[in-house]
Amino acid sequence: MKLLHTSDWHLGAKLGRHDRTPDHVAALRGLLALAESEAPDLILHTGDLFDASRPPYESLELGVQALRRLSVVAPTLVLSGNHDSPVLLRVIDELAGAAEPRRLRLVTEPRVVEYPDIAREPVTVACVPFIAPSAIADYATDDPSRFEGNYADGIKDLNRRLLDDAHGRAGARGIVLYAAHLHLHGARPARSERRITVGEDYATHAEGLQRALYCAFGHIHDPQLLPGGTARGRYAGSLIPLDFGERQQAKQAVLVTIGDDVRMETHDLPAGRPLTEFAGTLEELEGRAADGGLDGCILKARVVSDDPIPDLADRLAGGSPECAVFELVNTIANQPVKPIDPAGETDAAAAEAALDDLFREWRATAARGVKAPHEAVGALFAQALGSAGQDAGADFGLTPLAANAQETLERLAAKRNPGPNGAGPAGTGRTDAGQVGDGS
Repeated sequence: MKLLHTSDWHLGAKLGRHDRTPDHVAALRGLLALAESEAPDLILHTGDLFDASRPPYESLELGVQALRRLSVVAPTLVLSGNHDSPVLLRVIDELAGAAEPRRLRLVTEPRVVEYPDIAREPVTVACVPFIAPSAIADYATDDPSRFEGNYADGIKDLNRRLLDDAHGRAGARGIVLYAAHLHLHGARPARSERRITVGEDYATHAEGLQRALYCAFGHIHDPQLLPGGTARGRYAGSLIPLDFGERQQAKQAVLVTIGDDVRMETHDLPAGRPLTEFAGTLEELEGRAADGGLDGCILKARVVSDDPIPDLADRLAGGSPECAVFELVNTIANQPVKPIDPAGETDAAAAEAALDDLFREWRATAARGVKAPHEAVGALFAQALGSAGQDAGADFGLTPLAANAQETLERLAAKRNPGPNGAGPAGTGRTDAGQVGDGS
């Protein structure tokens, strides 16, 4: 049988303010052309179909269209990655289930998927979508309350159970495959500026995976063979260079032929607009940009000059108007450096206008809707500044107000408390009910 392995499309991704949809479209066209020319029996996508759990509608449409076209070529199986929404993928899976015969499946929980009719022998795929460390106990054993291992232990136990199931369904002559969105210990992460879920807390091991004829992995963006040499398989890598950390990586799909042996071939895909880095002088940049030399790329540039270049972006656009600028920085070689002089700093601070004066100026010239008198508010502001950092701060005239309020409360309390024989306070002649007594 023949298998096509792709991964980590990250549809909907942006690089700074630049939408990567044109680059995704170019890469997907290359992938579809490869699929149509090679006519595989099965297509595996090992996770991160989208870049976010709530992708833009346009990216959602692009992903569904691409999967539909792939599924016309061959049955297509997609795993949920750490960037994907399992709920969204389940919805797409439900819709795909309405087609007969079914050609597209999206898997959001660990299980075995069977394909009895795509090769001479039954084919089973042990699927492990991304699992967070907090959830591993739910999948590692039948009784989560008794699980005591770490994340790698849990994945190893889960793999063993899934591969036992896959072999049992495939039979002695069947083809058993393994697909996962995981970080294998020893894999080489991309030099990426993106935050991806790799590290010791997420690292798993390849132990036991040699039981599968091919192990298709996603999650690491740099395409590579699986580490350790014990399990046969590859990380397919991301579909396009997602940022400048991946700029020099070849983006690929993997074509696997399984017969008397297993042969893996990598096929380069179009990467869309190149990610171009530049460091040099203005003259060198203008030379690169002349006659559209930087058109159609995404540029990250650092231009060194003796003095500031106020029209740097305009000069770049003059030569390459279709250049997409991710970052354009002017580094000044003659930037003056002023030594720190504590005495001078003190003198400079003293020369600055006082904060209360600045406040009064702001109220008089720039503040909107000012109704309170300038001088009164300014005096209160100055009083507040004067008490800053002191245990006993300015009371802004609240002390007399508080005294008057306290005196009023005491008088009210005296009126409420009845005098002897149920009468009100002496001399009032009022009862608790507020009525005039008859003196008896």
